Amino acid sequence: MAAYISWPVGASLAECPVWIPEARLLAWVDILGPTYNLLDPTTGINRSFPVHAKIGSAAPFGAEEAILALEDGLWLFRQGRTLDPLPSPDMTDVHFNDGKRDPAGRFWVGTRATDGSPGGGALYRVDQEGRVTRMDADFDVPNGMGWSANGRYFYLVDTVPRLLYRYDFDLASGTISNRVILHRFENLPGKPDGIAVGSNGDIWCSMWDGGGIAVLSPDGAQVGWFPTPCQRPTSCAFGGGDLRTLFVTTAAHGLDPIDARFGEAGNILVFGTEPRSVPGRGFASTNL
Repeated sequence: MAAYISWPVGASLAECPVWIPEARLLAWVDILGPTYNLLDPTTGINRSFPVHAKIGSAAPFGAEEAILALEDGLWLFRQGRTLDPLPSPDMTDVHFNDGKRDPAGRFWVGTRATDGSPGGGALYRVDQEGRVTRMDADFDVPNGMGWSANGRYFYLVDTVPRLLYRYDFDLASGTISNRVILHRFENLPGKPDGIAVGSNGDIWCSMWDGGGIAVLSPDGAQVGWFPTPCQRPTSCAFGGGDLRTLFVTTAAHGLDPIDARFGEAGNILVFGTEPRSVPGRGFASTNL
């Protein structure tokens, strides 16, 4: 296993790590906290901001503001101020899950059925102006998202059926088409969760209950396995000054602390790696 730093942030179910390059901070959420967080990976100091409902994901633009996808809708977070509601889709019997900005700064976020009904999830795109558009549907648990290094493809995990989808992506219009199954996680432990895409095109997929991260080539073949010192890695992101640092969020929820697999559960793990990420640009906050 690669050498790593472990920051004990005390998360129950950490998710959605996002590197903020201009602030050199890692944004992340604790779904069950529920909190939005900013971690300084140099000092380990973590600033935690409680929110009023479970939080599925966040789209920071700088250290001061972010769009938060809460159980009851989308909200604009500004440090030192109350949350302001944003236009949201109909949240009847669904709640938000994972989300991520595309290279143009749009926020893509998925919903899942609150009662776990199969096919009850959908995918939405939130423009910088706040417009919300439904882009696809019929998912069980839409989860990890990412874009290819060349910007031609959009990737989306559906956790329960253990699938990674690939779409053709048009950057200018923010549209997707031609959904295909890129990978079936049939021979790996755990279930696919959050992903990160390296500049070489490899797709790093955290495997919930699998104790590691599957590394896939751009054509969907598994080319590596990156073990983690915990059973439940939830997501990952590249960051740091050279974008060669891999940040991994983890979950302690549902694990017995005396189980040897518990390990670093609930911590933020920091690894040095070779692949580099493709950072996206942020929202223009003046438009929200």
